[in-house]
Amino acid sequence: MKINYKYLLILACGLMTLSACDKLLEFEPGDVILAEDALKTPEDLQRLLNSNYDVLANLYDGRVQVLSELLTDNLSFPEDNNDYAAVYGRQTNFFTSTTNGVYSDFYRAIYRCNTVLESFDFIDGLSESEQKRIEAEARFIRALCHWSLVKLYAQPYNNTPNNSHLGIVLRLEASQEPLSRNTVAEVYDAIIDDLLFAHSNLPIENGFYASRKSAAGYLAHVYFLMNELPNANFYASEVINSMEFTLDNDLDRFEQDNISSETVFGIVSFSNDFRNEGFSNNYRSDIGTPVLSMSESVFTTFSLNPSDLRNEWIENNNGTYYTTRFNGANYFNIPLVHLTGLHLLRAEALATEGIDLDVAIADVNAIRTRAFGEGINQLPSDASAEDIIEAAREEMFKETICEGVWIDYLKRRGTLGEDIIIRGAPYDCPGMALQFPNGETSVSGFQLNPEGGCN
Repeated sequence: MKINYKYLLILACGLMTLSACDKLLEFEPGDVILAEDALKTPEDLQRLLNSNYDVLANLYDGRVQVLSELLTDNLSFPEDNNDYAAVYGRQTNFFTSTTNGVYSDFYRAIYRCNTVLESFDFIDGLSESEQKRIEAEARFIRALCHWSLVKLYAQPYNNTPNNSHLGIVLRLEASQEPLSRNTVAEVYDAIIDDLLFAHSNLPIENGFYASRKSAAGYLAHVYFLMNELPNANFYASEVINSMEFTLDNDLDRFEQDNISSETVFGIVSFSNDFRNEGFSNNYRSDIGTPVLSMSESVFTTFSLNPSDLRNEWIENNNGTYYTTRFNGANYFNIPLVHLTGLHLLRAEALATEGIDLDVAIADVNAIRTRAFGEGINQLPSDASAEDIIEAAREEMFKETICEGVWIDYLKRRGTLGEDIIIRGAPYDCPGMALQFPNGETSVSGFQLNPEGGCN
């Protein structure tokens, strides 16, 4: 199996001395230490940049993915967690601590990225190539943070004709100045601008950090949710056709000791520093009763075809359904952008455009061959565009269960005119966008999301 170390988030403080990690605390929002006093060398700037990867690792250890999954109909009601129950019930408010913590951590990384971007004039001995790489990495992380926030705390792209509906606060400077919400159009414009810069300026190989293919993978996903399908196909194909990644031979992308050969960008955990607790603590059913259980509809969908090897991902425990995807390992690596998702994204994009249907069919069949075996449940060579789209969506649903992806795809379909109902409520009802923290209400004119109205 090919091991792609170069596209994984590094645990920054795990590679530094304790004093170096302590120094990063100087750069938190609210500190009075000026960047020109704290940042002197390229190494100082690199450490600050690395700290952003560390924040992302803490966010994408399952915390963010669980919140997204709770908005779908994939999970049962979380009985013993009030914050999860609020998200599931689409009743978050500005006192919901779990959603507030995620919100604050994303802006912590954004603040640090902006500090990096505004500090180049203070640094002695920074080469032009180093500056370009550091700028590209900071803008890549900033884009990822803004994109994650706007998907959770605002209604989806294309939900209004000009995307003039309110999004999130777009922060492009290292400032704590109170700001009002930008429109979704403005937020997505900034995300695309950052990712395009990253794609043009990130190295082809960059150790554990973001690379050019990392940016291409995210551009494919962002453009797909924007329904800009030619661009989504272009960047997905860049990654797929590069041959740098191969589909995993087995069904386990969340591997403990190996990094999946199809991971384009993700998080790596170590035996002494787990970065998967948001998954393990909520889903593992082999060490006790998990916090989150799956809905009966998920169990039914996975059970429809007995030859589907992914049936083992959902177990029936006396009428309560659990996922087994995260069982058996205390620590494991987490793919965020992977080859499976890009194949299925491209298949739907091509079929929707009505072009290169042979490529789209091959994309779907590659995933089905692994799940069912050679020649079983394959799309025929003359499959229609509608059949390809249906198959790609079916495989995307199964392949990304618990990964926090499905809600974005449902909302996209809703904006395209489908009657998307999730647990009895429309995809864009009040409450499907999480509520902002109480601190944002200090901004004059800041508009909170409406609450309730989903039941």
